[in-house]
Amino acid sequence: MTLLDLSRKQSTYRILSYASALLYLYLFSLLLFAPQSFLRDIGIAGNGAAYFLARRASMLMLGFAILTFSGRNAPSSPARQAITLSVALSMAGMAGLSFFEYFRGFANGGILPAGAVETILACVYGLVWLAHRKPDPS
Repeated sequence: MTLLDLSRKQSTYRILSYASALLYLYLFSLLLFAPQSFLRDIGIAGNGAAYFLARRASMLMLGFAILTFSGRNAPSSPARQAITLSVALSMAGMAGLSFFEYFRGFANGGILPAGAVETILACVYGLVWLAHRKPDPS
């Protein structure tokens, strides 16, 4: 691996981290301050319980925003690999749920762009994780 390859991988991770942090920050603010708007956009009738859960989920989004932003300059390491894999799996799970809820008729088509973005982020984070995975020495 050349120095240029290493630089490109670091740059990809940094850009991905910035984009993810912005997305998570947007979701945090939407879920905390306008949960009814978020739910309405995906075709879910809001009520007190739904708003309560949305506001609680907003704190998870804030945590992910801080994690991805603060880890944006981390060199390739086991800690960065853990962050990368965690975000990849979280995004894959969210994407799967987005499409599942759409196909079962619970959410409307407003969930599909979210599912697409979640799928893309899951794939890119997964590829970054694979690119930096160290071979097993045994």
